[in-house]
Amino acid sequence: MSSKPVQIRHYVHGDLHEEKPGIYYCARCDLFDSAEHFSDSEHVLTRVEKYQRSLKSWKYLAKLKNAGCYRPLVAVNILAEFVEADIKAEKAARSPFFRWLLLQTERDDPLGDLASDVVRDKSYPREKNSVEALRSYLVSRRAAPEAIVAFDEACMEFKAKGVARIGLSLAIRFAIFKRDSYRCGICGASAGDGVRLEVDHKIAVAKGGSNDEHNLW
Repeated sequence: MSSKPVQIRHYVHGDLHEEKPGIYYCARCDLFDSAEHFSDSEHVLTRVEKYQRSLKSWKYLAKLKNAGCYRPLVAVNILAEFVEADIKAEKAARSPFFRWLLLQTERDDPLGDLASDVVRDKSYPREKNSVEALRSYLVSRRAAPEAIVAFDEACMEFKAKGVARIGLSLAIRFAIFKRDSYRCGICGASAGDGVRLEVDHKIAVAKGGSNDEHNLW
C-alpha cells in the first residue's frame, strides 16, 4: 500500500512556527526565537535583504517538482509589513540623481556600467544628492579611476537634463581617458586623487586644432 511522501514545512525569514505560538524563524541566525530577537540593530538593518532573499529561495523551491517541502499560502510572518514599509521609505528617500541612475543601467557605455554597479551596491548613499559626498564615497570605497571619471561624466549629463552635450562624444572622451591611464597629462594627478578630469585639445580648435586623438589629452 503506497502512501503520500511527508513534506517538510519550509520557513521564510520571520515566519511564525506552526506549533509554537510566539516563536519565529530567523534565517540570519538559522534558529527560532521570540519577536524580541528581531529588534536589535543588526537584524533591523538586514531584515529587508534577509526577508527578500529567503522569500526568493522559497519561490524557487515552490516551482520545483517533488521539492519535498511546503509553505502555507497565508503564512504568518512577523517581518512582512515592516519590510514593505522599509522598502517604501527607501524609495521615497532616493535622491533625484539616484533615480536618474536607475534609468541608465541598460546603457552600453561607462555610465551604464557605473549605474549598474551603484544599484547593486547596498551601502551606496541613495538619499544623497551632493556631488562631493557621493564622490567621496566612491573614493573611500577605492573605486577604479574609470568609475570615478564615469561618475563625473554622469553628474554633468544629469545636470544637463537630457540636453545633448556639444563637442567630443562620450566614447571619444573615454578612449582618451583610458589611453592616458585616467591621469592628467600635465600634472599626473588621477581621478582617485580628488581631481575632476576633462578631455581637452592640445591645440585649440579655434587655432586650427583637430579632434584627432593625437591632439587630445
